[in-house]
Amino acid sequence: MAYRVNGKTFDTIDEYFDYMAESFDYTPYHHFFEKESVVSDGINLHVDVFTYDKNAPTVVLIPGTSLYSLCYVEMMYKIGVQGYNFVGFDPRGHGRSGGTKGDYTVSEIIKDAENVIEYARKKFNSKISVFGISQGGVAAFYLAAGGAKVQSVICQNFADLTDEKTMKLARHPNLSRYFKPLLVNFGQVFSDTQIPVNLYLNLENIKVKRFGNAKNFIDADPLALKTVSLRAIRSLTTTPIPNPIEEIKIPVMVFQGTNDSIFPLNYTQEIYDKLTCKKHFEIFEGMNHALVTDNVLEVMPSIVNWLKQIYKPEKKASKNKSAVKKIKPLSKKSVA
Repeated sequence: MAYRVNGKTFDTIDEYFDYMAESFDYTPYHHFFEKESVVSDGINLHVDVFTYDKNAPTVVLIPGTSLYSLCYVEMMYKIGVQGYNFVGFDPRGHGRSGGTKGDYTVSEIIKDAENVIEYARKKFNSKISVFGISQGGVAAFYLAAGGAKVQSVICQNFADLTDEKTMKLARHPNLSRYFKPLLVNFGQVFSDTQIPVNLYLNLENIKVKRFGNAKNFIDADPLALKTVSLRAIRSLTTTPIPNPIEEIKIPVMVFQGTNDSIFPLNYTQEIYDKLTCKKHFEIFEGMNHALVTDNVLEVMPSIVNWLKQIYKPEKKASKNKSAVKKIKPLSKKSVA
């Protein structure tokens, strides 16, 4: 399959990734990842795998709305070299995975994550944490509420999707409050109908380095979703959390920037305060919704510190596993 971007044609998506790395002068981290596949409900999911050590803990990443695993490749790699295997996947209908593009539900993303977690357990071991971003953060939070077989979850943002306060997260919260019942009914009848992502999320308000804003990136990127189905939108307003927040036992870390234009800080704080499990809330001053891609060096240490708390290293192994381990790229191409 060929990809055409900015008047250029690329025979493979890796050629496009190489072009982007060269154009914006950053390391082509994707060369450090293996391409794998996981089947979920008969659908092939694309999986990107960074191997640090077979006995090391593993982080499984769930991407945000419209996006796919390698959108976060710098964060994935830089956490990985600190001593963790990293498994990022494209949920069904996203990126390089199968399924109808833009057509999914929150429950299906959770099912996909569960199958990828099982894959990671078989490939590496049972020491697994889930890292979800935005929409993926909600899915990770729901996994924790459902008692998934993981040691912790890390969420950039989370939500209880049936809480009326989630209306604050839409592009037009006042209109959304009144039209939610209509959306629910319309979404049942015309579930396959797709609408632009920017219609319900204000992508122009999310500043993204190199592209100006998130809308520009999504419009330009050949894998990012431009539209999503009404079935997907409906699930984002009606999917109940598996168990009460107060009953979550799995350790939860949540983080966000003070300038997040989608998730209000006080909304996150209100949910966080209900948690009775081991927990941590990291707030990044002045950062916006794109902090996982735009502020890697500032955000990554807090995530690694959380993982160190979850996976306290054995004394004998502490000197053997460190960030100085040399990782060779999987591609023959040189990597800066």
